[in-house]
Amino acid sequence: MAPTPIINPLQPIQDNWDTIKPWTSAYNKVLGALGTLFGFATAVALIVDHDWQLPKWPFTEERWHPKPTIEKEAGDEEEVSEDQLVDDVLAEVAGGVKKRGLVEDEEELFEEFLEGYLEGLEQDEEAQ
Repeated sequence: MAPTPIINPLQPIQDNWDTIKPWTSAYNKVLGALGTLFGFATAVALIVDHDWQLPKWPFTEERWHPKPTIEKEAGDEEEVSEDQLVDDVLAEVAGGVKKRGLVEDEEELFEEFLEGYLEGLEQDEEAQ
């Protein structure tokens, strides 16, 4: 049986490497220079975009050892009081308001709701 020929697809490149090597090394140098220039331009653009403030150093003491959050004490005021929540619920029922401050006549709606609610209570008491 005859030996099987070995086919090497890279043989033409290996044979002509002396003429190909200068082209590949020049190509790699150009790509390296372009990458460096574009990287520098990107860093400058990022700093300009952030109003010339350099980014924070990631290895500061505050980032490695953050301070624990402190829970509210009993005397602290809440952002929204219970009375404000009750007013919101009543205003939603009266006028379909879903958020505070959207209706200019919130007090009028509240008064109308209270009048209607009190009338309903009086009618229920009379019916019993």
